[in-house]
Amino acid sequence: MKKFLVYTFIVIILAFSGYYAFVYFFSYSQGYRAGELVKFSKKGVLYKTWEGQISQEATQPLWNFSVQDNEPKVIEQLKNLQGQNVKLSYKERFKTFPWWGDTHYFITAVEQTGKIYQNNLNDSSNNTSENNPTIKALKQENEALKQRIKDLETTIDVLKNTSNK
Repeated sequence: MKKFLVYTFIVIILAFSGYYAFVYFFSYSQGYRAGELVKFSKKGVLYKTWEGQISQEATQPLWNFSVQDNEPKVIEQLKNLQGQNVKLSYKERFKTFPWWGDTHYFITAVEQTGKIYQNNLNDSSNNTSENNPTIKALKQENEALKQRIKDLETTIDVLKNTSNK
């Protein structure tokens, strides 16, 4: 009887270990999702997990995801990119455990996309053309277009004068 209990216990431990290894290492799918980071928070009653949502206007209103605690860089990036457009790399797992997160989608990398918004729009030093290369480039392009218009007006005047003769 004692041998039977020991073997049963070993089989149960091996089965749980095999299931855990399958769930941990097996990825059902991998991919990317992009959208505006709407929400990112740590929530839960028994297990506190990192959960978030991105808004994908074209395909569906909100997409939910989880981040495991062993991804501190991803967690920090998502905290800082609230309200920004992001591209998320994820792994979808077939099954999960409650202490990992609420969803089957686990974020592995974050990339900021789209416009970079300034934290303090009232800071005039950040909004001047001397500090903003985009404004500088637009001013240069505007001046070039003004010069092109003047050249075209001159060409039109010359053509009018030659056609009148």
